Amino acid sequence: MALTFKNRIALHYMLATAALVAVAYTLVFLVVRQQVYAGLDARLRFEAAKHSKELTIVGHTIHFAHKNEWEEREHREVDVDPLFIQINDLYGHLLDRSPNLKADKLVFDPQQAQQRLLNLELRGKAVRQVQETVLRDGKPVGYVVAAISSEAAQQVLDRLGVALLLSFPVVLLGLFGSARLLAGRSIAPINAITATTNRITRSNLAERIALPPRPDELHTLATAINGLLERIEQAVEREKQFTADASHELHTPLAVLKGTLEVLVRKPRTAPEYVESITLSIREIDRLTHLVDQLLLLARFDDSGMLSLRRQELSVLSSVHDVLHRLRADLGAKRIRVDVQDHATQAVVSDPFMVDLILDNVVSNAVKYSPAGATIVIELADVAGGLRCTIADAGIGIRADDLSRIFDPLYRSDALAHKHIGGTGLGLSIVAKACALLGIQLSVDSTLGQGTVFTLLFPAK
Repeated sequence: MALTFKNRIALHYMLATAALVAVAYTLVFLVVRQQVYAGLDARLRFEAAKHSKELTIVGHTIHFAHKNEWEEREHREVDVDPLFIQINDLYGHLLDRSPNLKADKLVFDPQQAQQRLLNLELRGKAVRQVQETVLRDGKPVGYVVAAISSEAAQQVLDRLGVALLLSFPVVLLGLFGSARLLAGRSIAPINAITATTNRITRSNLAERIALPPRPDELHTLATAINGLLERIEQAVEREKQFTADASHELHTPLAVLKGTLEVLVRKPRTAPEYVESITLSIREIDRLTHLVDQLLLLARFDDSGMLSLRRQELSVLSSVHDVLHRLRADLGAKRIRVDVQDHATQAVVSDPFMVDLILDNVVSNAVKYSPAGATIVIELADVAGGLRCTIADAGIGIRADDLSRIFDPLYRSDALAHKHIGGTGLGLSIVAKACALLGIQLSVDSTLGQGTVFTLLFPAK
């Protein structure tokens, strides 16, 4: 069964804490057990050492020196915590034992010469036992085996073990409940984020997620989502504007074509009139074709996966001359002079088609917006970051308020003021996207009524 995120957090927290609690319980039990047995062992060693000094050793025979006193004390007193003592020779034979052992005997291991602490049973009761070597003139002659009841200690340990085992699942349940409560409170901002994002649609992109009060990870997440929504809203607005502008630009030549053809079919025309109307229609079809081509190229830039760059070493100066050669008719018609100043010594590595596309759009704009008889200056120079190409005209210029928008698709600065100048408003948008794709830094500086300067900084090889 799939658990919710809140329950998964609680479960993981419970499992991690359960492992720590189990380790802590184990340590508590071991520490208590060690302390309990440490007291018993200390008494056992003390009694074994004490009674080792009360032995009578005759040849290979060892026995208690005051055994009669033990027997009388056992008849007079009730020993609630009895001590059992036994003497064995080096071969493990029983030599003597305390009166309270009666017919029983303690376990003896002749292979264990050093002190050995054991938990055993005597008469069905738990005892703690130790054996100690008896020395005479530095040589072992036998062993004293001492045992003491460990029933009370075992009961304490058993009760402690039961208490720890029974409390463990209770602690786990408490941990899971508290962890689930804390997890629910912790992910409450996430639920708020989810609720807000579910309310956001294409027609409702202005809503934003409320930022948590503390600058934590959720605050960062909410900020990132708000930034994403902001970019999506701007992209949708640009898409809407682009669609509206594209529809308008496409509608204009179609309307001209329709009007021209309607006029032709109303009544018979002379041959020159037919030629004039057809020429106008062809010009509008060419305009429409150019607009569609630019729209398709712009769409390819938006989907960079459709573009395959072919970078190679090229001369920017040669590309400039190629563009000027294609524009020679427009330059001659307006008697515009182009001053090419070449101070560059280095070539660049880029895509020839894209570089030609960029230069063609920028230079053709300079020609288009320059008055007759003007001069366009194209300068190439080496700089620290690569090669700089500036294209300066003395045309109508761009208003300062419009500089930030001239690279938007289908946007034309102050279009009504120069309706006689043709254009689709797509050229600079294509330039900006091509420069971004090639890593070319693009900047523009313009003064209204004085001219515009475009600067292209090609990266070094």
